[in-house]
Amino acid sequence: MLTEERYLCMGCMSMLDENGNCRCGYDEDAPTDEACLTVRTIVGGRYIVGRMVKMNGEAITYIGFDKENEEKVFVHEYMPQKIAKRNELTGEVMPLAGCEAQYKTHMADFFDLFDALRNFRHTENMMPVINVFSDNGTVYAIYKFIKTVSYGDYLGHNGGEFTWTQVKKLFMPLFTTLTYLHSNGFVHRGISPESIRVNAKGQLMLWNFGTAALYSKGSVVEPSLSAGYSAPEQYSAGSWQGEWTDVYSVAAVLYKSLTGTLPLEAESRKEVDHLCPPEELNKSIPSSVSDAIMNGMYMNSEYRTRSIDDLTAELLESSGSNTKLFTVTDEEEIKKAEEDYFDLDNGDDKKEEKKKIRLPWGFIATMIAMVILLGIVAFLFRFTEILGFGNRNDPDKPSSDSSISEPVEDNGYLIAVPNFIGRMQTDVESNEQYSDFVLIFEEENNNNYAAGMIFDQSVKYRTEVEEESEIVLKVSKGPEKIPMPNCVGMTLEEATLLLTEMGISFQAVPNFSAEYEYQIIYEQSAEAETEVTVGDRLNKIYIYYGAQEGGESTSGYDPWDEEGYVNPGVTIIGRG
Repeated sequence: MLTEERYLCMGCMSMLDENGNCRCGYDEDAPTDEACLTVRTIVGGRYIVGRMVKMNGEAITYIGFDKENEEKVFVHEYMPQKIAKRNELTGEVMPLAGCEAQYKTHMADFFDLFDALRNFRHTENMMPVINVFSDNGTVYAIYKFIKTVSYGDYLGHNGGEFTWTQVKKLFMPLFTTLTYLHSNGFVHRGISPESIRVNAKGQLMLWNFGTAALYSKGSVVEPSLSAGYSAPEQYSAGSWQGEWTDVYSVAAVLYKSLTGTLPLEAESRKEVDHLCPPEELNKSIPSSVSDAIMNGMYMNSEYRTRSIDDLTAELLESSGSNTKLFTVTDEEEIKKAEEDYFDLDNGDDKKEEKKKIRLPWGFIATMIAMVILLGIVAFLFRFTEILGFGNRNDPDKPSSDSSISEPVEDNGYLIAVPNFIGRMQTDVESNEQYSDFVLIFEEENNNNYAAGMIFDQSVKYRTEVEEESEIVLKVSKGPEKIPMPNCVGMTLEEATLLLTEMGISFQAVPNFSAEYEYQIIYEQSAEAETEVTVGDRLNKIYIYYGAQEGGESTSGYDPWDEEGYVNPGVTIIGRG
């Protein structure tokens, strides 16, 4: 091996400098999740495992290095933590007692999925799988390393939304790849701005592949569902999934791309569906595109657009689509039809006499008489309305002219309330078309909506109200933040109960040095009184406590059960 392992950074697999440091700043001694392999572990006899890149209920992905080909890779390890654990000494993955059959069955599905992906062609818009093998009692899939960013970050760095022209250029190649996957019997199920990557060429690439169990609620593994992007059928264990499941997710990503607004979660749409058509949030979106997206996001899968090809056809229905999928535009088709019908001069040298269209005089006279008759009828109808004879049978029946609002008793007008949910407060305040309402904004914490986004309205969508009616709009302040308590000096039991009651996600890190008192918290990652987010599992708080072997807890609380597992309410990761 030309590159010596000891000179590689386990954070990015680049060469360390002369002082043994790397510009990525990775600290090899930093605490890691107990479910992960130890860095520098070698799997398959050739792949060096580095830091954990991402983790879900089915697998863990690491940055890796292929010793044979001298190149970076991604190592994707089957590790379903709900039904398996890791032997800390050997690194082997073992099924939990009673879960052996589930573990093996699901592992076989995992192997089959990635083995099939490894043999796929037309993978320019997929992160390529280059190897699949068994080791450590589990399965590993090796992805080719391609430098990418998530589509969510890419979208955010470009102002949060794109035009339809930009979106079309980005997504059409990805649609081709999805159609190829579907034609081979595979459904992704996990499409979201995080599972779509953008490479240096600006191309979209799919990854985050997983088995059906990973993207279905009620399965043997912890499901990985994306709020706003996962289809309704993925929240029900008995619902049928298929191509239409990916259609929903793709349409939701397009919704976010064109409006900058996170689509409502499918679960919340079951009771009352407040999903606002994209063209109402962004007037520049063509109606055909807006309709196609809404058709792709139908809650009932039977009425939803059934395939990516059908979705593509609906998206490109507009004559101004300018896509290579159509050989001629609608205007060209019309022009060609006109030329065929009237036999117009096509530029040939032959000067053929154009055919003249002759209409019989009798036909013309009949048409003129009909026009005059219709005019007289319209005049008489309007005359009777003016004299008060219109709508005789029902004097309260509104006029058939839908452009005129019917007056109410106080001489005001009834106006239909628009859907404010999912829109930003600043956009609503600056929109003059809402000046007919008295809007009252009330801020509340909400974990499901971004700060500044409206998540509830006091008057339901499409309700008819009078002008100057008050409508209370609830605006998200983002997730709730609370001051971090001072846990230093507390017992592990006391700190665990306190943080759990406060809703703060945390991990307890043992230190087996004799320097620290047994079961007593001596350090915490967030200082006391610092604001922390309630329920944020992605940014956990670390509390460090003494765990000298052989010591006795002053509180009598032991985080480990008789079989060596962590008791509920506390997560232990090694340190010291």
